[in-house]
Amino acid sequence: MSLSRLHVVDDDPTIREIARRVAEAAGFEALGFDAPAAFLAAAASDPPELVLLDLAIGEQDGIGVLEALAKLNSRCAIIVLSGLEDRLVGSAVRIGRSLGLQMLEPLAKPFQLQDLRARLTAAAAMVLPIRESDVQDALASHQLVPRYQPKVRLSDGAPVGCEALVRWQHPSRGLLAPSHFLPLVEAGPSITPLTYQMIERAMTDLASWRQRHPGLSVAVNVSARSLDDPEFADRVWDILARTGADPSSLTLEITETAAMADTAAVAAMLTRLRIRKVNLSLDDFGTGFSSLVELHRMPFSELKIDRAFVGTMETDRDARVIVKAIIGLAHTLGLTTVAEGVETEAAMDMLREMGCDVAQGYGIGKPMTAEAFQEWLDARAGIVAPALARVG
Repeated sequence: MSLSRLHVVDDDPTIREIARRVAEAAGFEALGFDAPAAFLAAAASDPPELVLLDLAIGEQDGIGVLEALAKLNSRCAIIVLSGLEDRLVGSAVRIGRSLGLQMLEPLAKPFQLQDLRARLTAAAAMVLPIRESDVQDALASHQLVPRYQPKVRLSDGAPVGCEALVRWQHPSRGLLAPSHFLPLVEAGPSITPLTYQMIERAMTDLASWRQRHPGLSVAVNVSARSLDDPEFADRVWDILARTGADPSSLTLEITETAAMADTAAVAAMLTRLRIRKVNLSLDDFGTGFSSLVELHRMPFSELKIDRAFVGTMETDRDARVIVKAIIGLAHTLGLTTVAEGVETEAAMDMLREMGCDVAQGYGIGKPMTAEAFQEWLDARAGIVAPALARVG
């Protein structure tokens, strides 16, 4: 099998050489570039699977490289390698993702060799090309599976449900995170069948949990492409009827991009779902330019505060002000607020003081199997001795 190709784009020759050696030891064929123009010419003719990208390359910057890669419709994974402040690096990663690029977690300079080695070893397992036929096979054999991340009510810490997050239990590559395959799925014909499969699996698992824990709900993400299906609302209703689920126990999380796809058709479809008591959540609120427009136009019942604000509000006054304002706006409109990306007790306390309704994040529980989530629920209710969540 041919080696995966890695390109290092950095004007520091020492960094390029260190990264090249570590990459080759991790199983990559590595090339170094000291200027964006040479890298982009190589990427256009012989695309890499993975790129290590410095954001400050002499007098040039990495944002232009990201924009150029997007124009090339690049499928490569990108690790930002930078000594700039975290806020700038985070902004660059978000820009890359907004351009449709596969942005992995950044690595700060100066870095430890073992950290770079671990990052590249992990990346080596997921940068091999995935084809649409692979996705269709995975759907047919139910390799695309949910992992459930708990949600708790902030007022008393009681579990209220979870979000179903898709993973790929690949027969040879192990458990793949969404960033490794979801961009391809969302761009092709498999995203809507996957959405229906995830809803049905989540509703089936929910029925089992509610035998001991009534009142729980499950959230499932919906893409813009799924909302293009004129039968979407009816298909969801059929799944609820077939599984015997209470419609109000299902929340469909819809990004601003999906909500903006086709104003009249999408608004009608979402309104039909709300009339039938299915809950609708506006996901990643505050990250787009038209969030307020969509909030006014669409029949949402919940507003989800993006982790970009929640994760930094302890140290960033601006993020704190934004979170508080979002909570106030949502409550004025009669919407439930959910904060995602909650990782610390301090963040929980801060959100509780602001009046946020529900929290979700690694500080509460990592995504886990249906069986592990059942154990987590039992432990919270005192049914069994507390056990660590099994992450998958």
